[in-house]
Amino acid sequence: MHTLRFKKDRAIKISEELFPDELCERCGRCCILHAYKTENGVELIYCEHLDPETKLCKVYKDRFKYGCLTVMEGILAGVFPKDCPYVRNLKNYEEPWFYRLLRDKED
Repeated sequence: MHTLRFKKDRAIKISEELFPDELCERCGRCCILHAYKTENGVELIYCEHLDPETKLCKVYKDRFKYGCLTVMEGILAGVFPKDCPYVRNLKNYEEPWFYRLLRDKED
């Protein structure tokens, strides 16, 4: 078995072409790093670079230096909620388990 290797800077450029920033709704949900189910519901741990008030990344221009995924990588890793514009129309996309719990909590 071989490991798939790719150049990150090339992946960034292609991802930006396929998935322009203008599609982003700036909800901050893709910045959830961990979700834990507790007796009080779901506890979320966000990226340290997410501004909780504006829901914007504080290091956006340099985000890939901090390990942020491209949109393409995020889709493959399954980090977006199903109503995200980047995945909304993808038939076979499966969102992480905790988004359903968060939506149920909001209702």
